[in-house]
Amino acid sequence: MVPASIMPPYAFLDRPLDGEAIADDLKANRALGVPYSDEMVALAGADLKAQLDPDGPGAADLQRRYPGAVVHDVSGDKGRVAEIDALVAYLQVLGTMVDFKIYEDKKSLR
Repeated sequence: MVPASIMPPYAFLDRPLDGEAIADDLKANRALGVPYSDEMVALAGADLKAQLDPDGPGAADLQRRYPGAVVHDVSGDKGRVAEIDALVAYLQVLGTMVDFKIYEDKKSLR
């Protein structure tokens, strides 16, 4: 935290990431309309672990299923991944999974 900042510290983001709940999170999002398949939900925990360890056994599988997925050690400490690490990783890829060409093509049809 920057001492001069008026932002709250968001200390809760420093707690360890609960990877066990990821499948439930995907199911909840699917109920709200996010198009997660049964396979995505079933493999969510393994995919999360694979994304954190580029040398791990699941990294190649993850890259095969999701060619643009980022696989790297986000925290610098493989033994501890916090909520903030997941949030930052998510924010870094926001927009990179969107095929903007689709939207440009639709725009040109007007």
